[in-house]
Amino acid sequence: MIDLSIVLPTCNRAELLRDALHAITKQTQCRYEIIVVDGASCDATAEVLAPFEHMLGDNMTVFREHTRRGFVRAANLGLQAARGRNLCWLNDDARPVDNALDLAVGEIDRNPAAVLAMFHRWQSPSNVAYVTDQGGTWFSLCHVRGTLYANFPIARRTTFERLGFLDERYKFCAADPDFSLTAWNAGLRVLPAWGVCIDHDQHADDRREQDSPAMAADNEKLFEKWDLPPKNPVKNDFDPSRPCTLRGLREPGRIAA
Repeated sequence: MIDLSIVLPTCNRAELLRDALHAITKQTQCRYEIIVVDGASCDATAEVLAPFEHMLGDNMTVFREHTRRGFVRAANLGLQAARGRNLCWLNDDARPVDNALDLAVGEIDRNPAAVLAMFHRWQSPSNVAYVTDQGGTWFSLCHVRGTLYANFPIARRTTFERLGFLDERYKFCAADPDFSLTAWNAGLRVLPAWGVCIDHDQHADDRREQDSPAMAADNEKLFEKWDLPPKNPVKNDFDPSRPCTLRGLREPGRIAA
C-alpha cells in the first residue's frame, strides 16, 4: 500500500522541478509515489524527469499534456490517477522541509477525517492564521475571510473523492481555498499540521504574468461561489477559537463557468 501520492504539476520550470524532486526523494521515507503532470513544457523538463523516472520506476508517473490546461486540471489529473491512501499536491517551486511529508502522513493517520494544512512560506503579512518557526524560518497558514484553509493540503484519498477533487471552473488559483471551504461545508475540519513545513519560492516569471488575468478571475469566482463575511480592511480577523466563518454556498449557479 502506498502511504502518500504526491501530485506535482509543472510547466517550463526545469531547475525548480529538479530541486523539488531532490527534496522529496532525499527526505521522504514513507511509501510514496510521485505523479508529475507536465503542462506541455518546451524546456529541459523531460531531461530533468528522466533520472527520477529511472530511480523510482513504478512509483513515478509522468503525464504530458499536449497543451497546457492550467494548474487545477493538471492537479485533478494526478489526484484522480493516484494510488495512495493519502493524497497531496506540491507546486514545482515547493520543497518539503525536514521530513515534512513523513510527518504529514503521521498527522493524517491521527486525524483521518480531517484535511490537514501544511505550513508554507508566505511573503505577505495579510491573511495569516497561524505561524511557526522552523530552524529560524517562519512558515504560515492562511485564512480567507476568517476561515482557515490549506494552500498545501493532505487528506485521505476517500476525502478527496467525497469532496469531488478540485473544482475545474478555476484554472490556476483559488482551488486550494475552495477545496478547504468545500471540506468545512461538508462538516469536515481543516486542521494545522504543526511541524509540517513546505519551503515555497512563489517564483515570479513570465508565465505568472501571463496567467495573471485568469488568476484574478479565479479569485472573483471564489467569492461568487461562497458566502463569506466581508473583508476587514482594518485588521487580521482570524480567530483560532472559531476557525470557520463560512456561511455556506451562495445560490446555485452563481459562479461563472
